[in-house]
Amino acid sequence: MKRSSFNKKRIIHIYVLIFILVIIALITAALMFKYHIEGEQNLPFKLKKINVISTAESDLTRYEEGSWHASILQKNDIYFVIEKNSNYKKEEAIKKISFENFKVVKSNEEITVNVYKPTTSVGTYNYSDEYKIQNSLELLGGMNTNMETLQINNQGGTIGFSVAVDNIGEYVFKENEKLPSDGRLLAKAGVEKENINFTISFDLIIETESNHRFKSNIIFDLPTGNILEDGVGTMEDTEMKNVIFKRF
Repeated sequence: MKRSSFNKKRIIHIYVLIFILVIIALITAALMFKYHIEGEQNLPFKLKKINVISTAESDLTRYEEGSWHASILQKNDIYFVIEKNSNYKKEEAIKKISFENFKVVKSNEEITVNVYKPTTSVGTYNYSDEYKIQNSLELLGGMNTNMETLQINNQGGTIGFSVAVDNIGEYVFKENEKLPSDGRLLAKAGVEKENINFTISFDLIIETESNHRFKSNIIFDLPTGNILEDGVGTMEDTEMKNVIFKRF
């Protein structure tokens, strides 16, 4: 009788242990799923805002007497505002900000998309091979933000790059003809909007002096706005619903 009672207690203990292990596994799975969906909730530095400016510009050359040739480039300047998270109470500094793994995941096969780093501290661009970003763009933390020297203030700043579609169209115009200096150039050249649309993907990595690393994959549909009619398209994202940072 005692042995039977002992066996029953043992079985109950096993069931209780199994129940506890299942609860722990469910809680762990729920936390992992929450982290997968929401990411890191208290980063030392946060991405406050993203601005995108889409337009076009031309490279002019003499075509023949009395006329000019415009080779058109479609460009998208992207700016990222990074700042210290006021809810993060520990002392921390930015060691490095990186943009990596640039991929054009959807585009017209006939267009060529390149990414360029700024040529000056205020973020102007020269769309030549010298300034193409081949694999990644890295900015080291320092005392000031200076895009020309690829530096960001170690407490945050505004940084960025430009994504361009090279030689998207051409237009020959008379010397006295008024020529727009923005996205309306594309309409002049007979370029259709669906032929310049593309989607680009890349990783934004924030690395701190305490060797914590956070990464988010970001995707943009470009160009933003109807630049063929309006000339310039802009987009500002302050909610960051699709920007999820995770430790790695």
